[in-house]
Amino acid sequence: MESIWTKTCRMPAFPSLTSGIEVDVAVVGGGMAGILTAYLLRDSGLSVAVFEKDEIGKGATAFTTAKITSQHGLIYAKLIKDLGREKARQYAAAQQKAISYYRNIIQQEHISCHLEEAASYLYSTTDAEQLKREEESAVALGLPASFTRRTELPFPVAGAVRFDHQAQFHPLKFLRAVASQLTVYEHAEVIRIHGHKIDICSGGELHTVRAGHIVIATHYPFVNVPGFYFLRQHQELSYLLALDSAAALSGMYYCCDPGGYTFRSFGRFTIFGGLGHRSGKLHPGDGYRRLWHHARRMYPRAAVAAHWSNEDAMPHDRIPFIGPFSIWTPHLYVATGFRKWGMTGAMTAALALSDRILGRNTDHFDIYIPQRLSLCSAMGPFLADAGRTAVHLLLQKPFVPYGKKRCVEKGFGPTCTHLGCTLSYNPADHTWDCPCHGSRFTENGKLLSGPARRSLKDI
Repeated sequence: MESIWTKTCRMPAFPSLTSGIEVDVAVVGGGMAGILTAYLLRDSGLSVAVFEKDEIGKGATAFTTAKITSQHGLIYAKLIKDLGREKARQYAAAQQKAISYYRNIIQQEHISCHLEEAASYLYSTTDAEQLKREEESAVALGLPASFTRRTELPFPVAGAVRFDHQAQFHPLKFLRAVASQLTVYEHAEVIRIHGHKIDICSGGELHTVRAGHIVIATHYPFVNVPGFYFLRQHQELSYLLALDSAAALSGMYYCCDPGGYTFRSFGRFTIFGGLGHRSGKLHPGDGYRRLWHHARRMYPRAAVAAHWSNEDAMPHDRIPFIGPFSIWTPHLYVATGFRKWGMTGAMTAALALSDRILGRNTDHFDIYIPQRLSLCSAMGPFLADAGRTAVHLLLQKPFVPYGKKRCVEKGFGPTCTHLGCTLSYNPADHTWDCPCHGSRFTENGKLLSGPARRSLKDI
C-alpha cells in the first residue's frame, strides 16, 4: 500500500544503533510528532536522539491527508459546553500556533514541501444549524471562521464553516528536511523501558540507552501500564484515493455528517476519502472499490493514482493526550490521540513537550494533560469501548486458517498479541485488524502497527 506521499518522495536512510549510548532526551517514534519534538529541542543544549523501529515517516505520517488546520470537526461548541471557554480557548490557540510554527520552520529552513495557504471547510449536506453554532463558538474563541453556503464541491451542501489562513503541504518532504538535521536511529526497536533505561534491539543485538527524559511518540502507546491509554481511546480506519484528472479544489473539505467525505488537492491530484469505521469492525466489501464507486459519480473522467488507508487514535473526550505519561513517571512523556488532525496535533505535542522538558511554563497546554478527568464527555465512549473489548475478549471464536471468506462473514480470526482480542479480516487492505485497540497484521501475521508488539503465530 502506497500513499501519494510515499510515491512522490524518497526518504533518506539513517543508521542503526550499534552500541549503548547516553542522551538527555530519547524520542521513541520517527513520525511527525517525534521528529518535531527532537527538532524543537535541537538548539537547547540538550543531546537528543530519535529511535524508530522501522524507517522514519512510514507510520501514520505517510498516510495522512496533510491538512494543517485548526478546523477539527464539530468540536469548539462542545469544548465550551463541557470544559468552559478558557479551556476551549487553550485548544484553539494551540492549533493556530501550530499552523504558524509550520510556516516559520518552512521559511527559516527553506524547505520545499508544497506548502500552500488554503481555506478549510467543515460542511454538511443536511444540517446547517449545527454548523452555525460551531461558527459562533469558533469566532468567540478568536478563530478565523465564517459561515457560508458556497463551496467548490460537486454536490450541494446545507452549509459550511470556513476557516481562513489554514495550510496544506507534502508531509514527507517536510519530514525529510527536518530529520536530516537530527540524530536518528532506524531499525531500533524498543523492547523495554525501565526507569531511565531503554533496551533497544537493533541489528539483531540488544543495546541500552540511558536518557534523562523519554518521549513516547509512536502514534499509539505500546506501554500499557502505567497510563492505561488502551482504556482511554480506540482507533478508527478510513480510506483514501488520489484521483488524477479530477477537478482541482482551492480549499480543503471535511464533512461532519456520518459517512461524509474529505477532499483536498495536491498538484494535479485530488485526495478523496471517507467510509471511516472503527478498526477491526467487520466491514463488508472492499472499501476502496466502494469509495471509487462514489468518486466516479462526481468525477467520471478521473483515474486512481494511489490508494491507502489511515488509522486515527480517538480519545474518548476528543482531546489529545500530551504530557507526562503518568504521575509515577515524571521523566516519561506521551503524545497520542490526535484524532483525524495529526499534523497540527504533532506540532502542538512538540511545542508542549519541548517546553515541559526545558522547564518552561506550560499552563497554556493544561487542556492536554493526560491525567485529566473528563467524566462528562468521556464516560459514554468509555463504556461503549469497554463493552466492545469485553465481547472480543470473552466471546472468542475458533480461528480457521485460510478460511478468510468465513472470517469476513462470521467474525472468526486469530488472537491479537496485544491483549488477546479476536481479530477481524479487512478485505480492503488484506489485513487482520484488532477491534479493541487497532493493532494491524498482514494476512500472514506480520505486525504492521501497534499497540501490539509481536507478530501472530501459526497463520
